[in-house]
Amino acid sequence: MSKVQSVVLATNPHRPVNFNEKAISKVLEESYLIADVKEDGVRLNLCVMPDVAGLWFTEWLSREGKQFPAFMAPNCAQPLDADGRWPEFFETDEALFPEGFMLDAELRIDDLPCKDIAGTLRRHQAIDLSRLKVIVFGILPMSVVRSGQDYDVTHSVMKYHVEYQVKLLQERFPEIAWSVVESMDCFSMQEVDTFYEAVRERKLEGVVLKDPNGVYKRSKQTGMWKMVPDDNEDGKVVGLVWGTPGLANEGKVIGFEVLLESGHVVNACKISKALMEEFTAAVEATKCLEGCPTCPPENPYEGHTVRVTFMERYPDGSLRHPSFDSFRGISEPTIKE
Repeated sequence: MSKVQSVVLATNPHRPVNFNEKAISKVLEESYLIADVKEDGVRLNLCVMPDVAGLWFTEWLSREGKQFPAFMAPNCAQPLDADGRWPEFFETDEALFPEGFMLDAELRIDDLPCKDIAGTLRRHQAIDLSRLKVIVFGILPMSVVRSGQDYDVTHSVMKYHVEYQVKLLQERFPEIAWSVVESMDCFSMQEVDTFYEAVRERKLEGVVLKDPNGVYKRSKQTGMWKMVPDDNEDGKVVGLVWGTPGLANEGKVIGFEVLLESGHVVNACKISKALMEEFTAAVEATKCLEGCPTCPPENPYEGHTVRVTFMERYPDGSLRHPSFDSFRGISEPTIKE
């Protein structure tokens, strides 16, 4: 039985609530939205603070305030813990918060997907600092973190605090890849949708939308909304979706028409370039060898069971942003397993 890990510090960071178009539209009526790219990593709360002897130490914590086992490995301290560069960092008026700070960020290791990052962090094996990527989207003074209260700084201002502090971290501790989260200001729902589609096309997880006039709250509260394909439904392939003539994917299969179990037919796309090539080649292989124009290619995926992910189900049962996720057949492609 694994040892139960205790909470080092209850950081209780602001977590986004589920997508709510009505609430988001209300923000857009009054101002705009900050759209941050949601990285496929692990939530990191990196605390830098002095101990009773005046030495600076670090705690690399999960959003639950627990240490990562990889940073507890034998003969391995928390990264940058008691590093001799911290005193100069704080004593030269470069730090925004002289009493210490917490970075709210996403932690990535190389370019591993989230499930592999989590697995790597679970192992009690030291990780080379050059493999760490810290993508920062928030910063709080340690006094606020310990208090557990909301931080009365708007998201529109905090983004500049983040940019300033990350730049200094890049200069002082270059062995770790520090960066500011990729972000865009959106002034309409159309711009939000366009940005989200572009992010998903890059195979990233989604976006987090922030009210620029909202403040950093504690736990899962409104003011931040996650826009990700957080639901799914199974169905069967009933047709192919081809790239638009005149555009980059003309002549390629870019997805499937899927009859969902709910009875709706959707275009499930958002597939990788590699899958486009694979699916297109499979369809091309069914063409008449004589090149007969009256013999169209067949659909070798007809009837295959698939899983479709989507962001939201409308009241009429139709889906918002449906995307192809995976085939569901194992022993037989037409049987869901």
